[in-house]
Amino acid sequence: MPVLAMLLAVVLWSSSLVGSKAAVMHMSIGEVVGGRFMLAAAVMWAMVLITRQPVKLREAPRPLMMGMMDPGLVSVLMVWAMHHTSAINVAMFWALMPLIMPIAGRIVLREAINPNVMFGAVLAFAGALLLVQANQASGEGDLFGDFLAICGVLAAVGTSLIGRRVAQTQGRPMVTTAWQMTMSLGIGLLALNFLQGPAAPMETLDTDIVILMLYLGGIATAGPFFLLNFSLSRLPVARTSLFASLVGPLSVPMAAFFLGETIQILEIAAIAIVMLGVAVPTLLGPHVLGRLQKAPDDRLLCDQTFVAFDTETTGLEPSTGDRIVQIAGVRIVGGVIQRDQIFNELVNPGRAIPPFSTTFHGITDAQVSNSRAIGPVLQDFHAFCGDGILVAHNAAFDMKFLELAVKDGAPVFNQTVLDTLLLSAVLEPGAREHDLDALAIRHGVVLPEADRHTALGDSLATGEVFLALLSLAERSKTVGDLLSLSKKARHFRRLQKHY
Repeated sequence: MPVLAMLLAVVLWSSSLVGSKAAVMHMSIGEVVGGRFMLAAAVMWAMVLITRQPVKLREAPRPLMMGMMDPGLVSVLMVWAMHHTSAINVAMFWALMPLIMPIAGRIVLREAINPNVMFGAVLAFAGALLLVQANQASGEGDLFGDFLAICGVLAAVGTSLIGRRVAQTQGRPMVTTAWQMTMSLGIGLLALNFLQGPAAPMETLDTDIVILMLYLGGIATAGPFFLLNFSLSRLPVARTSLFASLVGPLSVPMAAFFLGETIQILEIAAIAIVMLGVAVPTLLGPHVLGRLQKAPDDRLLCDQTFVAFDTETTGLEPSTGDRIVQIAGVRIVGGVIQRDQIFNELVNPGRAIPPFSTTFHGITDAQVSNSRAIGPVLQDFHAFCGDGILVAHNAAFDMKFLELAVKDGAPVFNQTVLDTLLLSAVLEPGAREHDLDALAIRHGVVLPEADRHTALGDSLATGEVFLALLSLAERSKTVGDLLSLSKKARHFRRLQKHY
């Protein structure tokens, strides 16, 4: 549902860019901006009253700040920009938003930056510059208009950073959007009084322009922001920002069809470069590159440092919103578990821990209320692991949580991963059970009861089990040998795919 909401929001935003360009041909910048926000605010507060949403004044400041920036300041800048430059230019600068977001996240939220994202950002920016050059050559571009568009994009990035926090802590996207539109109306009224543009008197506007303004205000302004706020309560800001890359491709044909703007070969090439830049982080992601790497891993097992780790979570479905509440790891060097080299930290999951999960691992909401979020915790855990080889039981489960945490500022874990579940399935084919408890009993691993079903206790148990399995894999001398063994556990590998 949130993905469909964002797709619809992108369609509305694209139509809004083109519609605003058409409107400023007949009205002043202030009239377009002010009229849109007046209608949008009226629609959203009417929806709040109809649905009887609770309105709390103490929750208003951050949504009001969001509205001041976006759509308030953003719309003024974008409409002003389109008075000077082409709608295509504005749309393609907007497509850079998901590539600027990681940099903003690093500066504001201290989130790690993926090098692939930075490479994509450079490539996309090069495409945007090529697009600007192409439009200037055809007389459709303007440096001042392009500068205004870039400022608008930066304001939108700031709003998304605030909006993610508001969605997580306050919820009620309809009320948030209503406050946004209210503040935006104030910005629009200022624009109406202070910004001038080529305009005809309001009474001379024909019916088509009136209908266009009704659409821009009631649907294409309020609609996408409500959909965005709804999605931000369910998706991370990095993922929602990726949809901005679709605004360009959708706006270009709209601008060509409705406004008669020309599309040149050079512009098509520039758009393709921008889209490639947006896709680079996915194309160069660890999963894709991993499939292309065929060379065997010939590192000797006896020379390696291993990190046995485990996580405790809010539930068993990482892809549907469950989060990590504790992560622990212990180093294994020279075949010995280094009990003085341990990582162990509780994590605030940003959501309630279900009672059933608490009965399993014993971690309550009160225990994690003052803990750090997953992003900075995993940055420290990543540093603890270093170049060590990760070892986990049913590793696909834990690694999925680590992968999904990247959107919350966690680093990418590119280390080699070994799975004691898969190794046991191959090395102990006669055994009926391969869960961690069964393996611990089978190999004589004894832990205090208080340590069972804690991340640290299970990390220590996994480390002991891993060393026992290594003794069974006598012919395995390299890391690649163990990876090859793991691939033979086809039954469990198929089961792990559902994560």
